[in-house]
Formats: sequence, C-alpha cells, structure tokens
Amino acid sequence: MLKERVEFNALNDYELYHNDFKLFSEATKSHLKITGVFEVYWCTLVFKNWKEGVNHTGCDNLDSIFNELHQDVSSSYYLASMGLYRTSNMHLRSLIELSFQLLYFFDHPIEFEKWKVGEFVIKHEKLKDYLKEYPAFSDNALKGKINTLVEQISKLWKDFSKHIHAESLVYFQTQKVSVSNNGFDLADFGKWKSSFVRLVKKINELFMLFFSEKYKLFPSTNRDLLTLS
Repeated sequence: MLKERVEFNALNDYELYHNDFKLFSEATKSHLKITGVFEVYWCTLVFKNWKEGVNHTGCDNLDSIFNELHQDVSSSYYLASMGLYRTSNMHLRSLIELSFQLLYFFDHPIEFEKWKVGEFVIKHEKLKDYLKEYPAFSDNALKGKINTLVEQISKLWKDFSKHIHAESLVYFQTQKVSVSNNGFDLADFGKWKSSFVRLVKKINELFMLFFSEKYKLFPSTNRDLLTLS
C-alpha cells in the first residue's frame, strides 16, 4: 500500500515540478524579451561554431570534447532559465576544464587517446602552466595577454568550484531569493548571466589566440558568428 502511494505521489510531483519549471522558464523568457536575448543565446552557439570551423580545416579528432562543450554551455543556459543556478554553475566549471583540456590535447594525441579510456589525468594547475608556456605564445605582449586570460578564467573556475563543493550557505540553491519567492528573481538571474557571458567571452578569446591560424581558414559564417559579440 505504501509503495503504491509513493508511486502515485511521484507521478503527481513530476507534474508539479514540470509546471514550476515551465512557469519559471516563461518568466525568464519574458525578462529576456525586454532586456535582450542575443548575448546569452550567442554564448550557446560559440562552441558549435568552433567545432564546425576546426572541422573545416581538416581536424575532427577533438569533436567529442567540442560536443560536450556545446552540451555544457547549453545546459547551463537552460537550467538557469528554470532557476537551477547552482547546477547551471557546475556546467560552467566543466566548460572551463574541458576547454583547457581541448587545447592541451590538440598537440598531445597520445595523451588524448589514454584520457579517452581513463588512463590519463591532468590537473587544472598543470593545464594553466601549459597554456602560459605554450611555444606559440612566446611574444611578450601575446604571452602577457594569455597569462591574464588564463588567470581570469581560472578565477572563475575557483568560483564555480565553490558551488560544487558548497563551501558555504551562500552557494546553496536553497538560499536563492528565487527559491524562497518561488519565482524569477532579477538579482539571481543577473548574477548568473554576468558570470556566464563573461566566461564564454574569455574562452572564445583564448580560442581565438590559440587557433589564430586555423581561424583564418574558417567559413565566413563561422568566423563572423564568433566575432559577433
């Protein structure tokens, strides 16, 4: 009897959650209609266009990571539209980790093959050092720009890590104003949006520097989209 009641309640609760998320998404969409949706939606297209551009140059071995980057950025956007900001931020940390790894594996095919089957791990700090010392960035001005970008992205990585590890109450989903009000909150959304857009732009800038020669060979549609923002 108890099992049947739990199953009955589960189906009812599913509908309640579905309705709550739908209402929250509609409120987010209404807000974006007023303030503009271009910037956040552009962010969801960035990694798809990097994949298409890099593929056009004859390189498709990193497609699995490009696909996951697109999944992460899209998931972050749509989860945030439903008010699930903590989970959304977890995807943004993944976005950073995979972006750095993609750049590393571009020149390390053996390690990439090992990584794909779980036999190779490289930590965030090592990836930072690698990007800062990348031979193509030997020019002092360019090296300084790369160092700044990597540190800025890494700072965001540390911030998003605090959400994963729930380092204090402020990082709890249940502490959001939107949760206590059971509805869209401008401050909660604005905080997420600011980090989301800033991160994607920083990674896009890093990719521009790393793939600068390949970028010149991209189809014009991909090149133009990646510089729209």
